[in-house]
Amino acid sequence: MRTQKQARKEKPKHLTPKSEVLRELCPLSGNNCAMPSCKNVIIDPKGVVVGHICHIEAALPDGARFNADQSNEDRRALSNLVLMCAGHHLQIDSKKYEEEWPVAAVRKLKAEHEANFKGLDGSLEQRFRSEFTDNTAWLDPSEPKTYKRLEELVPDCKLHGEDAPKRQRQIKTFLKRARLVPQTERDFMLNVINRAIRLNGSSDGSVLVHVDDIMSAFGIGVTKLKNLGKALERYSVGDLDLYGSGGPDEYHVRIGNPSDYLTWFDINEFCNKSGATLQEFVVDLKFGLLDKA
Repeated sequence: MRTQKQARKEKPKHLTPKSEVLRELCPLSGNNCAMPSCKNVIIDPKGVVVGHICHIEAALPDGARFNADQSNEDRRALSNLVLMCAGHHLQIDSKKYEEEWPVAAVRKLKAEHEANFKGLDGSLEQRFRSEFTDNTAWLDPSEPKTYKRLEELVPDCKLHGEDAPKRQRQIKTFLKRARLVPQTERDFMLNVINRAIRLNGSSDGSVLVHVDDIMSAFGIGVTKLKNLGKALERYSVGDLDLYGSGGPDEYHVRIGNPSDYLTWFDINEFCNKSGATLQEFVVDLKFGLLDKA
């Protein structure tokens, strides 16, 4: 075992994990990305490895959470590795999100995910535990405090007087509701918002998409669409109802805006200018990104 002093003298190298480590790491993943509520697999149905190996403490000094006291062997050890999908690997390994994902948080993520599969043999118990898990329990929304970055990049969102505290209260209420929305419905919300943006949205900033367009674009039937609409209404984040769009009222899917002072179109403009993604807001509820400089 190397001492910390010896490890510091060793030049950091990105070593490939040993085969025996991979043989243990893969089953512990349960063939799922370790990010809570993510449904992406590590190995696809054709046997292609599509997942990524993520370092909890980076292999090289320019990576997130690099620990100079580790040896190269420590860095490729089982305890320092976790399997994730490509998108979440980029997020976890990004220096941009290092404050959101410190070492302790990533270790907790790994431990809680792998606990579902450790010591199990593919039995009914394992399938039950992995299937009947509340995928909203893992959500960790971040609430904005200053909106400094938003107001800098989207000047029309700059508020004064009583409007600023009203926006804060409304965003807090929205996040409280949205964190209870299951993954499938949040994914649906994201796709409806993206569709509304592609269709140039509504003149008043509301997200409204005609049901015929939704069914055609998403390839879903009436029953599934009705169920999704009921879910949106149940969680108070939208609905499926009659709305006018320059003519007689017709059925549309509506996604409610996070605030009277912050629409999904505002957030999309912010994302285009900041490099953030709508998924981070709609699915991951990371509204704290509005504060980042």
